[in-house]
Amino acid sequence: MTLDLIGSICYLPLISELAEKGEDSMEKKTQLSVILTNAPGELSKMCDVLKAANINILAMSIQNAKDSVKELFNMREKTGRRIALAESYRGILKDSSDYSLIRILVDQPGEAEEELLKSKHLVSKDHVLVFKLVNKPGMLGNVAKRFGEASVNIDYIYGSTTEENREAMFVVHFSESDFDRVKDVLKDLS
Repeated sequence: MTLDLIGSICYLPLISELAEKGEDSMEKKTQLSVILTNAPGELSKMCDVLKAANINILAMSIQNAKDSVKELFNMREKTGRRIALAESYRGILKDSSDYSLIRILVDQPGEAEEELLKSKHLVSKDHVLVFKLVNKPGMLGNVAKRFGEASVNIDYIYGSTTEENREAMFVVHFSESDFDRVKDVLKDLS
C-alpha cells in the first residue's frame, strides 16, 4: 500500500566550500516512511530488501509509535490542554505498541519503494529538505530561527555527524507550500 503525504524535504549545503565546488544549494528529495512491527529482526529484514536491490540508505530515523503517543499524553498533562480524552490515548497506546515508524532517505527512492512494497512492507513517500551545516554550536539554531522568522513550521527534523567532521547533515520536513520561501530564507547562511 502506498500513501502520498504532503510535505517537503530538500538538500541544502550551507558551507561555502560546497558552493565553490558547484553543488546545488537546495534540492528536493523523496523520503520513504515504512511501518515495521516493533520486534527484533524487523529492521534487519527491511535492510536486506534494500541491500538485495543495491539501494543505499543515506539517512534514517526510527520512531517507536508507542513512545510518540506517550509524549503526546505527557504534554497533555503538562500543559493542562485536553487534546483528547485519556481513554483515547490509552487505546491508541495499546494499539501503537506493536509498531515503529522508519523514515529513510535512499539513493534510489523509486526502486526502494517498489522493492519494499513487493516484500509486503507498508510504505509512504514524502518530500523533505536535506541540508548540510558547518559542524559548530549554534548553526542548527540559526536555521530554526530563520524558519520561525519566515513563519515556516518545522514538522520534524533529524540529522547526524561525528565530532571530527566539518559538516553535519540534516533532514527537515515542512509544508510543501513553504518550499519556495525556505529557499530564500536559507540561501545566504554559511
